[in-house]
Amino acid sequence: MQDLLRVRKHSTPEEREKILQSYRESSLTQKEFAVQAGIGVSTLLAWLRQSEGEKARGTGFVAVPNLLATLPAPAGYRLQWPGGLSLEVRPGFAAAELAALLQLLPAL
Repeated sequence: MQDLLRVRKHSTPEEREKILQSYRESSLTQKEFAVQAGIGVSTLLAWLRQSEGEKARGTGFVAVPNLLATLPAPAGYRLQWPGGLSLEVRPGFAAAELAALLQLLPAL
């Protein structure tokens, strides 16, 4: 009858990690260690699986560069016409090419 009234003790994550560390350092089988620690073998196995899963996932974030961030644009010129046409000229654009391009635009 006493077995039916047994109250489960919930361990904190720190206590679980300490138990797992003790298991890893021992030379006992899982069954022997579980009996010695006062936990079920299935509980020990579940904690081991959970611990291995956390190690595989890692606990930190991976830094990823923001590829969508806009870099500051170097100074240039933006020409706007009353009809809504606009032209941006970046530094290093050849003046002769710009003059030829402006000749192609309709006179406003």
